[in-house]
Amino acid sequence: MNEKALQLIHDALRPHMRIGSGVDLSRLRLMVCPLSDIAKRDYVNTEYGRLRIWPAEYVPKGFAYIIEDPGRIGRVFAWVRRKSNNQNEVLTNEQTRSC
Repeated sequence: MNEKALQLIHDALRPHMRIGSGVDLSRLRLMVCPLSDIAKRDYVNTEYGRLRIWPAEYVPKGFAYIIEDPGRIGRVFAWVRRKSNNQNEVLTNEQTRSC
């Protein structure tokens, strides 16, 4: 797997995986474009454990997001994306509220 992509995934997960946050990695999914290379995999190994990969037809190639399964108030959502000028950026929950 591409190291830059893996780093973006780690950066998106990090704020949500703090001790005491109540987030269970097994309830998270990495939503990706079905045409992307990563969509061929079932999971990706992260520093926090295995993250499920879920192809989603409405996610454009080059974009991805992490979302928690429904059922918890304040569920996790984090964009994982690359800016067009080749600078990497991760949008946190606080930043996506204003989008």
